[in-house]
Amino acid sequence: MQYIIAVVSLLVTIRTISSATDVDKCTDLLGPREGTYGSATIQDVRISDCPDSPCRLRKGGETTIQFDFKPDRPYDKLTTNVFGGIGIIRVPFREVHGINACKDIQRKRDGKKGCPLETNEVYTYSNTFRIHKSYPAVSVNVQYGLNDGKDSVVCFTLPAKITNV
Repeated sequence: MQYIIAVVSLLVTIRTISSATDVDKCTDLLGPREGTYGSATIQDVRISDCPDSPCRLRKGGETTIQFDFKPDRPYDKLTTNVFGGIGIIRVPFREVHGINACKDIQRKRDGKKGCPLETNEVYTYSNTFRIHKSYPAVSVNVQYGLNDGKDSVVCFTLPAKITNV
């Protein structure tokens, strides 16, 4: 019986690890900086249909991004910061950048949606957005973040490739 429990636990752990997407810290594109994940603790990042890096974002399709995070302090409102970086050029992702993030946040413990967020509670951010056909088919570093108007609360980058297929 203990063997079965150990195997099931291992399979759940492997599934959890394989469903997570590896991400990097956000850095200042114009100067040397160590980078940051923001002031909150990121626990897990999941991108739909992204089993390997770079994530393939199909033009005309949709992508769902989810991540779990634990705020370091209370927040009354959060806004998205979403850019595609090609070299030193950063271009905002239409319809995702600069919007109210609270509508896409849910407390894990009880499913309560929206802001305010409490310190040391775990929240899940989830958003589905279109990859417009007008986007060029290029390799891009996607920088995804939430901010409170002054500071980065959550920030990470992931390599992606916008594709026609």
